[in-house]
Amino acid sequence: MTPTTPQAIADLSASRGEPAWLAAHRAAAWRAYEDTPAPAWSDEEWRRTDTSWVDWTGVAPSVNGADPARLALPDEIPDASVLLRQRGTSVNVLYASPEARAAGVTVSGLAAAAGSEPATVSSRLATELATPAAGKLQAMNAALWTGGAFVHVPAGAELSAPIVIVIDAAGGPVFPRTLVAAGDGSSSDVLEWWRSSEDESPGFANGCTELFAGANARLSYTHVQAWDAETGGFLSQYAQVGRDAELATTNVTLGGRFHKGAISATLTGPGSNVRLNGLAYLDGRQFADHHTLQDHRTTDAASDLLYVNVLEGTSRSVYAGTIMVQPHAQRSNAYQQNRNLMLHRGPRADSIPRLEIMADDVRCTHGSTTSTIDPMHLYYLGSRGLNRDQARSLIVDGTFEPVLDRIPSETVRTAVRTAVRAKLRAGAAI
Repeated sequence: MTPTTPQAIADLSASRGEPAWLAAHRAAAWRAYEDTPAPAWSDEEWRRTDTSWVDWTGVAPSVNGADPARLALPDEIPDASVLLRQRGTSVNVLYASPEARAAGVTVSGLAAAAGSEPATVSSRLATELATPAAGKLQAMNAALWTGGAFVHVPAGAELSAPIVIVIDAAGGPVFPRTLVAAGDGSSSDVLEWWRSSEDESPGFANGCTELFAGANARLSYTHVQAWDAETGGFLSQYAQVGRDAELATTNVTLGGRFHKGAISATLTGPGSNVRLNGLAYLDGRQFADHHTLQDHRTTDAASDLLYVNVLEGTSRSVYAGTIMVQPHAQRSNAYQQNRNLMLHRGPRADSIPRLEIMADDVRCTHGSTTSTIDPMHLYYLGSRGLNRDQARSLIVDGTFEPVLDRIPSETVRTAVRTAVRAKLRAGAAI
């Protein structure tokens, strides 16, 4: 494989007709990538995560994919107000409802938006949140993302159905990039679904999402990772929440042999309220590592986190969460909880909660539980006529339900529940 060079990055940007500011941004990101060391065991965030399988010198751009409009839509994707689908570098908005058009909602490829809405995109794309300086993975994505997804919900707009973004593998590495800007007083739900088709695997995925919730906005963002069993992937997800705004993020990890997610929410306006939700269902030798940050930078703000992992086979999960309260962020209220259920004694779950409190008028707590299925629960359900697989399915449903209940959109909640149950049934059939 020919190594990627600064000239190759410039040629790639020129071949796509990207504006000069974006070409310069890519070039700077690639320099940051080359200058930033790879994650190492000595770094606290990577101490339990093996990245020796990553070829840091052989990284290459995505290949082009088939026109998404010609592909059948997977059954698990729900009805949407706007549906955007990306395959490789090809992006297509397949549907936009009259409601979304009337509200002035913009959903397009991010690369296209960089030319059509340069002021909106250039002021937010990797400028405050997922910057190239954040780390080697963030710099890699900033240099190599293609197509991308851009969502702008104008001030005061409200949507009754979710905006859905589907990212398909295209037989090579993928670098999804999503930028969501929810205007003041708007209300919207966004669902992003990463998936592999039966015959194509990305092998390597490195995605990045930036979420902006303006004053008094309500934004719900749900991310489903459903890569094939051979893909190793990374996710960097950052959010900024304004005054009296409400944000709910839900991260669902189902696929991939390796998944590393860095999830961060920064509360910048008084009265802001954040819910961070996560669930992972791992089997075989799957590995998933989630690091979360609840960053309180303002007074009178609240954050509440619930991450739940269900494990079987010889899978392993790592959860490390930090609540950080800055010195001036008085009257902060933050909670963090991680629950792990091992369906037998083969898996392993590590849970590392942290508090960094630099203010004195706060309420910050955390908790963690790890357990196997209580045999008495199986016995009780068996006495009510359920076989072992039915009993196990019911217990897993009950374990995940508190997370699903926190997804504001019933449409999105149903789609996620269906995907989780499909994987559970597939595991029971093996």
